[in-house]
Amino acid sequence: MEKLHPFPLLLGLLATGCGSTAVPEPSAPSLLSSASYGSASSFSAPSGPSIPSHGDARGSLVVRPDLACVPFVLRVELAEPKAGLDLLEKATLALKERFGATTGGTATIAMLGANTTMAPDYSKSKDDNPPPARFIVTVDGAVEVPLAAEAGYWARAKIVAGLVEASKKRDALVPSTGVGAPEIEAAFGSPELKLRDPESFRPELVKRWVERARAFARVAESQTAPLHLVSCEPPNAITQTPISLEQVGLALPVSCRIDVAPPAR
Repeated sequence: MEKLHPFPLLLGLLATGCGSTAVPEPSAPSLLSSASYGSASSFSAPSGPSIPSHGDARGSLVVRPDLACVPFVLRVELAEPKAGLDLLEKATLALKERFGATTGGTATIAMLGANTTMAPDYSKSKDDNPPPARFIVTVDGAVEVPLAAEAGYWARAKIVAGLVEASKKRDALVPSTGVGAPEIEAAFGSPELKLRDPESFRPELVKRWVERARAFARVAESQTAPLHLVSCEPPNAITQTPISLEQVGLALPVSCRIDVAPPAR
């Protein structure tokens, strides 16, 4: 039997997809900022019709997202950890079929982290004859659907709708084997659209930053005291800011100091 937990989830941005490999052991299946995802979701479900805010931070470069994804976490408690992993593997295959049915068969599963811990009731037991050990097995990943470059607003909206539809289904991922069978707990994040490989735009982002830095220097410097870059920190990761179904903003945080050039020796 699958338990679906529709509580608020936090998502994040990673250069290569929809998650990272850090995996805590939550008290209930959830996607936390210290786990696979860490910023606000691109989409929300308001209580009534309202004008959504898409943000003003568009980044240095606006591009079309090529990936839609939904983060998820699965958890099961049972006596054999390896049997738990086998059960969760079957559940992820069922997830692929479920999301594929609502997205035209294009959904794939990207697994990220896995964690096995002793169940709290057992680990805290101080009896001379403790009950048999039980373990909590947790895995997390993301459902990914590629977005064709030519896909317009309505095609992308239908993909997002299909992802939401699949994530809200409550039928069991793996059929129950009877009374006392382990129950799989599941939680899903909201769909997010992003760029699969933002690093391919690093040269263009660097070029644009240099152009802005030079323009600033030309305005701020004086003829007798020209400005130059005197020091820079190592380059940071490219950040992605969702704007709309057809736009994502890319930015390259750069930390450099512009100062009067030292006198030649």
